[in-house]
Amino acid sequence: FTSVAEIIVGQNETKFLIHRELLSHYSTFFANALNGTFAEGISQAVTLREERLDLFEYFVYWLYTQRLEDIYKDGKPTYFILLELYSLADRLAIEKLRNDAIDKIAELAEKTNSVLTPSDTYILYEQIRDSSPLRRLVLDLFTFKKTDNLLANHPDEWHPTFLRELVVKLKRPGYPAMMRHELQPFKPANWTMSQACDVCKKLLKPQAAGSQCVAEKCSRVFCNSCVGRGGAVCFDWPTESLCKPWKKNMCYYHEHVDTVPC
Repeated sequence: FTSVAEIIVGQNETKFLIHRELLSHYSTFFANALNGTFAEGISQAVTLREERLDLFEYFVYWLYTQRLEDIYKDGKPTYFILLELYSLADRLAIEKLRNDAIDKIAELAEKTNSVLTPSDTYILYEQIRDSSPLRRLVLDLFTFKKTDNLLANHPDEWHPTFLRELVVKLKRPGYPAMMRHELQPFKPANWTMSQACDVCKKLLKPQAAGSQCVAEKCSRVFCNSCVGRGGAVCFDWPTESLCKPWKKNMCYYHEHVDTVPC
């Protein structure tokens, strides 16, 4: 690296000296600001007075290490920091940081068997754009984990739009429901091998084409009609852990406009 830029952050105007090449490589926002003919490009200084200092420090750590550390409070994962960091990455057009934050949320949810809190859903639905794939991940976490008691009994209020989208998700699971299973063709050779579709309960007669999950402890069978509409859902909670969509294909939750696809 041959040059540095001065980034001034927060109301107290804390100054950071950061390698310009790194900023420009990962952030479209900084690339446009520092490599153009406007004042920032000439002075090699960018002021971010409205940004929080602590979030920007997390960004700088990620920029130089390409890592997001697990952050806990009272032994519980602090999803709100990752959500706010995602929002910062959105404002600064840092696609890779957004994808990494999504990966870390999925990793923490799996490692700690936890999901977002009600206050986290307000950050998700009021500070992060509607089109963000992060919403898809969070809805899938709540759909495919056993969260019914949490939703029913938590003393705090969940964001109403989150609850509405979760209800729609449960009624119309779609592609992620299929992605959670690793399906292979299934065609019973005789009546002894015939099984009923796990969704609609229609019996797959001998030589009728269907699909079956290859996970040994799942082995659910689905008719082609249910597979076609994305309805291959198994609501057996002990089995759920075998067929989680975020464990099958995290790239489904990524954006790849500025970054290389997974």
